[in-house]
Amino acid sequence: MLTEEIRIQPNQIHNHNCVQKVTDYVKHLYGDIPISPCPFTDSEIEELDRQNELLVYLPAKMSMKQLCQQFAIRANVDFDHETMIKNTMVSEDQWFITSASKTPELMYKTGLAAKRTYEDEGLNGMDFRRYLAFAATFKYKFGVFPDQTYWTFLLSGSYDRSGISIIGFDSRNVLNHHGWMKNFKAKFLGSRYVVIAPRVEVVRETIYLTRAYRGSRCTAGKEADIE
Repeated sequence: MLTEEIRIQPNQIHNHNCVQKVTDYVKHLYGDIPISPCPFTDSEIEELDRQNELLVYLPAKMSMKQLCQQFAIRANVDFDHETMIKNTMVSEDQWFITSASKTPELMYKTGLAAKRTYEDEGLNGMDFRRYLAFAATFKYKFGVFPDQTYWTFLLSGSYDRSGISIIGFDSRNVLNHHGWMKNFKAKFLGSRYVVIAPRVEVVRETIYLTRAYRGSRCTAGKEADIE
């Protein structure tokens, strides 16, 4: 006789307190909206403070303008007529992890060099929508916006055909965006990484998959590899 497989549901794996903490954070930023299950495990969430990282949620299909309005972020972008800023994964809800540093890293490195560094570590980059969700999450936790008087490359998405976006908050908390060159570097310009979960959902078959870590080139953190 075949033994029926027992499938562990996500709510059986996640700790209730951890789920409630994450839910409270999302509802504080976005209000009472449907929330996709978080694909990061409890242990991955609990280690965030030790790693100086943040867990960020970005609902699907919220436009750049809607996100700015939601978070009361003033920006120098005319969103009603903006056509050159391109984002990734617009139609999907996104959970991701990123640095909780107040300033970007990889200062005085070009966008090309930063992207290669992150890709070698199994990491992704910010786009405009991700950055807005990150900035709101950062302010939720620390009370201020990040990257004040600094610029950071948006290594995912694109600007125009072959350009790249740089973004940051000025001294008046206005978010400034400009299209730039990927091979440009400056002492006030850096980058920020994004960790995408190594699973679609937390179930028995996926719970022990390893996420990517900044500074680690372990192949276990990458989405795919060969042996």
